[in-house]
Amino acid sequence: MDAMELLNAPGMAPLLKAAPLLGLALWVLLVALLWRDGFNDLFERFTRPGWTLAQRLATLLMVPLRGLMLAVAAALGAGLTTLGLLINIGVVLNLIRAGKVLLAG
Repeated sequence: MDAMELLNAPGMAPLLKAAPLLGLALWVLLVALLWRDGFNDLFERFTRPGWTLAQRLATLLMVPLRGLMLAVAAALGAGLTTLGLLINIGVVLNLIRAGKVLLAG
Protein backbone atom coordinates (compact mmCIF):
# COMPACT_ATOMS: atom_id res chain seq x y z
CA MET A 1 0.00 0.00 0.00
CA ASP A 2 1.51 3.31 -1.04
CA ALA A 3 0.68 6.88 -0.09
CA MET A 4 -1.57 7.47 -3.09
CA GLU A 5 -3.78 4.52 -2.15
CA LEU A 6 -4.15 5.99 1.31
CA LEU A 7 -5.05 9.42 -0.06
CA ASN A 8 -7.54 7.96 -2.56
CA ALA A 9 -9.35 5.84 0.02
CA PRO A 10 -13.07 6.51 0.19
CA GLY A 11 -13.80 8.88 3.05
CA MET A 12 -10.39 10.57 3.02
CA ALA A 13 -11.50 13.70 1.12
CA PRO A 14 -13.35 15.27 4.08
CA LEU A 15 -10.49 14.34 6.38
CA LEU A 16 -7.98 16.01 4.09
CA LYS A 17 -10.14 19.14 4.05
CA ALA A 18 -10.31 19.12 7.86
CA ALA A 19 -6.58 18.43 8.33
CA PRO A 20 -5.49 22.11 8.34
CA LEU A 21 -8.05 22.92 11.03
CA LEU A 22 -6.92 19.95 13.09
CA GLY A 23 -3.28 21.00 12.67
CA LEU A 24 -4.08 24.58 13.69
CA ALA A 25 -6.02 23.42 16.75
CA LEU A 26 -3.16 21.13 17.77
CA TRP A 27 -0.66 23.95 17.26
CA VAL A 28 -2.65 26.33 19.47
CA LEU A 29 -2.95 23.66 22.16
CA LEU A 30 0.76 22.83 22.06
CA VAL A 31 1.79 26.50 22.11
CA ALA A 32 -0.41 27.11 25.14
CA LEU A 33 1.02 24.08 26.93
CA LEU A 34 4.62 24.95 26.11
CA TRP A 35 4.30 28.64 26.90
CA ARG A 36 2.64 27.93 30.24
CA ASP A 37 5.90 26.86 31.86
CA GLY A 38 8.40 27.64 29.12
CA PHE A 39 9.51 30.99 30.54
CA ASN A 40 9.78 30.25 34.25
CA ASP A 41 13.58 30.18 34.35
CA LEU A 42 13.85 33.47 32.47
CA PHE A 43 11.35 35.30 34.63
CA GLU A 44 12.87 33.86 37.78
CA ARG A 45 16.25 35.20 36.73
CA PHE A 46 14.68 38.54 35.87
CA THR A 47 12.90 39.00 39.19
CA ARG A 48 15.52 37.66 41.62
CA PRO A 49 17.69 40.17 43.39
CA GLY A 50 21.41 39.88 42.88
CA TRP A 51 21.45 39.96 39.09
CA THR A 52 23.01 42.95 37.42
CA LEU A 53 21.06 45.18 35.07
CA ALA A 54 23.00 43.83 32.08
CA GLN A 55 22.10 40.24 33.00
CA ARG A 56 18.45 41.20 33.45
CA LEU A 57 18.37 42.94 30.07
CA ALA A 58 20.00 39.95 28.39
CA THR A 59 17.38 37.72 29.98
CA LEU A 60 14.61 40.03 28.82
CA LEU A 61 15.96 39.92 25.27
CA MET A 62 15.86 36.10 25.32
CA VAL A 63 12.09 36.01 25.90
CA PRO A 64 10.99 36.60 22.25
CA LEU A 65 13.50 34.06 20.96
CA ARG A 66 12.29 31.48 23.50
CA GLY A 67 8.68 32.17 22.47
CA LEU A 68 9.56 31.72 18.80
CA MET A 69 11.44 28.48 19.48
CA LEU A 70 8.52 27.09 21.49
CA ALA A 71 6.06 28.06 18.74
CA VAL A 72 8.21 26.35 16.09
CA ALA A 73 8.49 23.23 18.24
CA ALA A 74 4.71 23.24 18.65
CA ALA A 75 4.24 23.65 14.88
CA LEU A 76 6.49 20.67 14.17
CA GLY A 77 4.67 18.58 16.74
CA ALA A 78 1.23 19.56 15.43
CA GLY A 79 2.20 18.92 11.81
CA LEU A 80 3.67 15.52 12.48
CA THR A 81 0.77 14.53 14.73
CA THR A 82 -1.75 15.53 12.04
CA LEU A 83 0.18 13.61 9.40
CA GLY A 84 0.35 10.53 11.60
CA LEU A 85 -3.36 10.67 12.37
CA LEU A 86 -4.23 10.97 8.68
CA ILE A 87 -2.03 8.00 7.78
CA ASN A 88 -3.57 5.88 10.54
CA ILE A 89 -7.11 6.85 9.55
CA GLY A 90 -6.31 6.06 5.91
CA VAL A 91 -5.08 2.60 6.87
CA VAL A 92 -8.20 1.96 8.95
CA LEU A 93 -10.46 3.11 6.08
CA ASN A 94 -8.63 0.78 3.68
CA LEU A 95 -8.99 -2.12 6.13
CA ILE A 96 -12.71 -1.44 6.43
CA ARG A 97 -13.03 -1.30 2.63
CA ALA A 98 -11.07 -4.57 2.29
CA GLY A 99 -13.29 -6.20 4.91
CA LYS A 100 -16.43 -5.13 3.04
CA VAL A 101 -15.01 -6.51 -0.21
CA LEU A 102 -14.16 -9.83 1.44
CA LEU A 103 -17.57 -10.13 3.06
CA ALA A 104 -19.39 -9.20 -0.14
CA GLY A 105 -17.22 -11.40 -2.38
